[in-house]
Amino acid sequence: MKRFLTLILALCTICSAEAAYNVKKIKAAKDVTLTGVVYCGDEPLAGVSVSDGVNVTKTDAKGIYTLKSDKRYGHVYISTPSGYAPKFMGDVRLAHWQATTAPATKRERHDFELEKVNDKKFSLLMFSDSHLCNDKKVEDLRYFQELCLPAIKRACARNYGTLTYAINLGDVTWDRFWYETGFDIERVPSYLVEQGFPVPFLCVMGNHDYDPSTQPNDDTDMKGSLRFRKVFGPTHFSMNIGNVHLVLLDNIVYKNEVKADQKRHKGVVGSRNYDLYVDDVQLEWLRQDLASVSKDTPLVVCMHAPLFTRNGDGLQVSGFTDERAEPFVELLKDYESVRIFSGHKHQNISNVHPAYPNITECNLTAIAGDLWKTPNVSGTNIGEDGGDAGFFCCTFDGKEFTKSWHSVEKGEQVPFRTYDINGLRERYATSESLRHLCELHPNQTNYAEAQYENYIYVNCFHWEEGCTLTISENGQKLEVEQVSDSDPRAAEVIFAPARAKSKQMHGKTNELSRCYHMFRAKAASKNADVTVTLTTPYGETFTQTHVRPAEYPLYYTK
Repeated sequence: MKRFLTLILALCTICSAEAAYNVKKIKAAKDVTLTGVVYCGDEPLAGVSVSDGVNVTKTDAKGIYTLKSDKRYGHVYISTPSGYAPKFMGDVRLAHWQATTAPATKRERHDFELEKVNDKKFSLLMFSDSHLCNDKKVEDLRYFQELCLPAIKRACARNYGTLTYAINLGDVTWDRFWYETGFDIERVPSYLVEQGFPVPFLCVMGNHDYDPSTQPNDDTDMKGSLRFRKVFGPTHFSMNIGNVHLVLLDNIVYKNEVKADQKRHKGVVGSRNYDLYVDDVQLEWLRQDLASVSKDTPLVVCMHAPLFTRNGDGLQVSGFTDERAEPFVELLKDYESVRIFSGHKHQNISNVHPAYPNITECNLTAIAGDLWKTPNVSGTNIGEDGGDAGFFCCTFDGKEFTKSWHSVEKGEQVPFRTYDINGLRERYATSESLRHLCELHPNQTNYAEAQYENYIYVNCFHWEEGCTLTISENGQKLEVEQVSDSDPRAAEVIFAPARAKSKQMHGKTNELSRCYHMFRAKAASKNADVTVTLTTPYGETFTQTHVRPAEYPLYYTK
């Protein structure tokens, strides 16, 4: 960690060796409750956005800001300007925010010192749903340390010399274990430091990051997020990095209603349920935040639940509760380029809605895979869509954008998996658990059926608009079609064991059985090798030759 943090400090340059800029006294109206100065070395920084989570103001020519605030969120923070970066809090967190300490009606002062930084080119490591909980059964901390951290450090080493931030897209913890194992939201920063996490860490709030001991009432969302806000500060804020405007939002509205059939866990008082949308306070804050952002500025928006998802027919629909996405999209639709990064669904899905061609959403799989279960079961960490658990490294150079996939087990690698269906038809025909799964769940593909003979399937978990995929046999390109058939490995190591004793269809399993980045082609023979080539919009080409015939490996080992 020291090596990379030393580099980040080297990329930052103090504005001046002179004494820090100082304003001894700030004059303000009587009802102003928050004041302060934003500066770099001995220079004031004008035009910097400052917010309390409700209102947004700008610093004046002397770097001074004043806010009339009720301090409801318990902090004040800045939107860092391009070319500058906040200091560290002493761990992996950035000091772009400060907690308020005085009563709501009392005035208090919070100054922000920034450092100059070369951020024309920078990278964001995007990952989601780590679900850290110290559960001895699945050994999540062991696998995070053995698989995830080395992969993140490899990506940072490759990026050495480039300003890099990590963003967890929500569910950094697992709430049901907070009061059982003691691994709660307060534990995260110190744990990351202990493990040598190499770069600054920003965190979106997920539904599993709320305090499950919160009593359900009209203020459950605010009270439930209190512990998160004390650790990671604002749940909605922005930063200007290079030519990009970065926005982090909280689109979980926590309810934690008590239900008769809810599972009982230590310290958990309700069912931990929630709605999905950006609330009115955040929408108004976002309107103010974007008021000074030009329409040709690339926007990057990070939130936990996806804006768009797919229904049972594979069609794109709103991921927000009660179709409450429209007010949010209205604030984004006029920008030339908007990239949304989200998690929550534990699947890799890229969406460009026909009605909003300027908005591209990358919905990431869980870096925890199937909640850390599959490494113990099969020796490999995969998600519910069959894709490797991993993360994206997104690099911005000016307004140019590139993105690369990193598996937590293999490092940067071929971002697809190839199946020769002939090699697994017998497995589906003889496995009681797979046959039972297919009988219960209509969306599960029964690859034992004769119609799948000679088919080559490719699960491309880095698929997005602009990618091209070819499948060739003996040098001849085969006709490729995109389907939503289920992933065989996920079926065998995740869904079949989980549903082995079920006697009726499980709705979530049936929904997750569809894989929306699955492709297939029918080969002419059973024995000829096939070559799969994927080309991404970012100039990357991945090629893999699949030797046939080949036995399908036994993944389920326990």
